[in-house]
Amino acid sequence: MILTTKNCIHLATKLATFKRIALLKYQVKQFADGEYYYRLQFSKKPKTITLLANVTPDPGSLFELLALAQAAQDSGITIGALCVPYLGYSRQDRQSARGEAVMARMIADTINRIPARRRVFIDLHSDAVRAMLGPHDEILCLPLITQALFAKGMDVVAAPDKGATARARHVAGDLPVITMLKHRPRHNVVERTHALYPVQGKRVLMVDDMIDTGRTIASAAHLLKKQGAKSIIVAATHGIFSAPSQKILSTAPIDKILVSDTLSQRAPLHARVVSIARHLADAL
Repeated sequence: MILTTKNCIHLATKLATFKRIALLKYQVKQFADGEYYYRLQFSKKPKTITLLANVTPDPGSLFELLALAQAAQDSGITIGALCVPYLGYSRQDRQSARGEAVMARMIADTINRIPARRRVFIDLHSDAVRAMLGPHDEILCLPLITQALFAKGMDVVAAPDKGATARARHVAGDLPVITMLKHRPRHNVVERTHALYPVQGKRVLMVDDMIDTGRTIASAAHLLKKQGAKSIIVAATHGIFSAPSQKILSTAPIDKILVSDTLSQRAPLHARVVSIARHLADAL
């Protein structure tokens, strides 16, 4: 059976169909003082479950994951696999200023303590996060999202910053890869070094692990278009699309955006959501 937090119900429903298993329901309510109450609901107790949960910026998402894991443990149910499609707070994977909390470490340490036989993540943000997590499997879905594009023809693969270079190389195959330079003077601000890139008349595929405000890919797209790129398609695994992204992306010279359904969100009008559910079902 599959036990899922509310923010993963869209994926869990597809997984249950592909794997021909049921979803394990649960009850949640609040007491008068605000405390939460969780109770698994079953007529016949399953021996083993897959626990599916996204960790989002909302602290309640982590609390719900921990509560469901605790309910399973207290009920004598084995968590065969814990799958976290989107691991939030991963960008806070190092201390860049004195006094900062390395939130990725806190999240990783918490997840490491969940008694699961197997832990599965999708397109993790960095090697630093991978090192913080205990033994785990990582499913790479970016090649799945981009495979149809190569059949239509692309000329060059672009990484919008150094952190995306490995991803770009992973999907590029024989195509050349360019890494664009980026500087963040402060949070949510992107500055570009006006280096020259070999994109004149080229069809460019830009890849990254996530799209949040869209500032990184938009600034890169503006620069590439200015330097003569024929077309620009963006592919990312996790489509966050926070509020500023609608305006930022609508004015960027991007022909198409492809994201997966690790997160359930309203994608921009020119974005296409590629489901990874069957790929995930096979991996689990």
